[in-house]
Amino acid sequence: MTIQPTLIEGLRAWADGFAADRAAVELLITHGAWLSRADFLTRCVDIVPTEELIDPDTPVAIIDWERVIRYLEGWEGGLPASSSEVAVLAVAASIGAGHPVDLRDALLGLDATNTAAVATALVTAAQVEDRVTVDLKPRQLPDWLTSDT
Repeated sequence: MTIQPTLIEGLRAWADGFAADRAAVELLITHGAWLSRADFLTRCVDIVPTEELIDPDTPVAIIDWERVIRYLEGWEGGLPASSSEVAVLAVAASIGAGHPVDLRDALLGLDATNTAAVATALVTAAQVEDRVTVDLKPRQLPDWLTSDT
């Protein structure tokens, strides 16, 4: 899954200065799946035309959270995705637009990488990155399972 660098730059420019927007955008960038899907981009992301930009050298892309929420709730037919993809999008919409999400349901099927991405987004939204970090360490088996005895 490849995300266009100009899309990343544009989303970061749009979210700059607002912790919740930045957290939601970074979660989607880290996750990667949604921002590399043409169907999601054409339906839920608006690219600001160059002639409308204050600085034409800095692209701006805007996530339409209301449309994302309508897709999550099935009002616009939904977007086919795995349960973990939907969970990450739901958490991002919750952070970015204040849409309620059931964290128990959202976190239940996430792997360690996506759980760390969600945790990092929550730390970012809370504006405590200078005091809290989330690191994903390699999985280690318990000693009793690795001993040669």
